[in-house]
Amino acid sequence: MSVYEAWVQGELGLFTDLKYTSIEYPKIEKHELIIETKAATLNFADLLLASGMYQSNPQHPFVPGFEVAGYVKECSNESDFSVGDRVVAATTVFRSGRHGSFGEVCVVSENLTYKLPEKISFEVGAAILMSYLTSDFALHRRAQIKQNELVLVNAAAGGVGLSAIQLAKISGARVIAAVGSESKKKLVQQFGPELVINYREENLKEIVEAKFGKRPLDIFYDQVGGEPYEQGVRLLGSEGRALIVGFASGNIPSQLLSYLLVKNISIMGVFMISFEDDDKKYLQSRMKLIFDLYTNQQIEPVYKTIKFEEIVEYLDMIGRRETVGRIVAVR
Repeated sequence: MSVYEAWVQGELGLFTDLKYTSIEYPKIEKHELIIETKAATLNFADLLLASGMYQSNPQHPFVPGFEVAGYVKECSNESDFSVGDRVVAATTVFRSGRHGSFGEVCVVSENLTYKLPEKISFEVGAAILMSYLTSDFALHRRAQIKQNELVLVNAAAGGVGLSAIQLAKISGARVIAAVGSESKKKLVQQFGPELVINYREENLKEIVEAKFGKRPLDIFYDQVGGEPYEQGVRLLGSEGRALIVGFASGNIPSQLLSYLLVKNISIMGVFMISFEDDDKKYLQSRMKLIFDLYTNQQIEPVYKTIKFEEIVEYLDMIGRRETVGRIVAVR
């Protein structure tokens, strides 16, 4: 049996149980590719995956890792890709696949694979992929953002949050950023939001309403859940839109529907991955636009590169909220 080396989760437990060892070499199914991993992005969802708290549950043993940049190693004769193509892609782990990007190779969805321009490095491509594509999908496809709208971005110092700030500003919107520390506040201020709030030390609702008036938000971009979500929703004005991107706090809110009714508020789910089947051409066009924004120096992904052997260490730092931007492991 052919094998390859990877960070392997042998059984349900913690991400700290990951071991760098051998696992059987994958076989591709219809609309899948095998990628030689050059760069893999770490996500909070990797922690959830290890403990069985993510919405997909791969059979054990499996390799985590949702995003990859690398070379196409295997594809079908009917594929739009060729062996050797430089690409970024979402792995099939998001739908219970067993071969994520924390290994020498991984399996990806062909419908969520995009050719990487020669001008863009593998680590930059990995840092851009899901953060900017998710934020673009949320702001444009779901919320249909308009010029001069006021947007609050929660967890604004993470890779997704920073991408949301940049894309909202490019669209002509005004941005408020919420972060969890003074060091993160200083980082986010470099990207020009009108207001940055440390929600651990400052009262988010009081400060926002003191500057912008009562319930001033048009869009609330939330990846956190819990109390920060509750505060953000109550800052939305009539016909405001709350974008639900994730629940990093581990606290999934239950929404009082009567409040949404009387305030004319919309709650919008954001799961860009579903468009691999619903409208892959839309995602392709948006990914091209994002790459163009990067090559034209209109966006600036914030990321740190690490060695592959440091993946577990940095997953722990992500879990303790000690990272900013994106963490990209290179091999």
